[in-house]
Amino acid sequence: MASYADIHRLMQNPAAAAMLAKSLLPLADADWSEWEIGFLEAMCVRSEPLSTRQGEKLVELRDDAKSYSKFDGFSVGRLVQSCWMGRLDLLEDDEAFIVGLKAQGTTKLKRRALMRLLRCARELGLLTGYVDIDRAA
Repeated sequence: MASYADIHRLMQNPAAAAMLAKSLLPLADADWSEWEIGFLEAMCVRSEPLSTRQGEKLVELRDDAKSYSKFDGFSVGRLVQSCWMGRLDLLEDDEAFIVGLKAQGTTKLKRRALMRLLRCARELGLLTGYVDIDRAA
């Protein structure tokens, strides 16, 4: 989770917020929604301080754009392999997702895809208890 200091810095510095938005917008593998694209475009040209929520959202998008190869001590590649072995016990959409990851030899994932992989792993009983995405490294 982002610190308030990160959020506050962006809130008070529209130029830094615009630079961050401009760096996030062209990321082809980020899979931004239409709303997120519109938000980033608006942040690119903003010249006044951001609201707290705008700062939070910009930092959230920054974090979503990061790639993770490990999560809480688990290798993404190994989680993909383990989920692939149990894929027939998943819903059809999740099975296709896991098969796709395996076929691509995936070892890194963006936050959203990692969250889906973790959900699949939990459904298969591979992970139990609380799992904190912000501990991913």
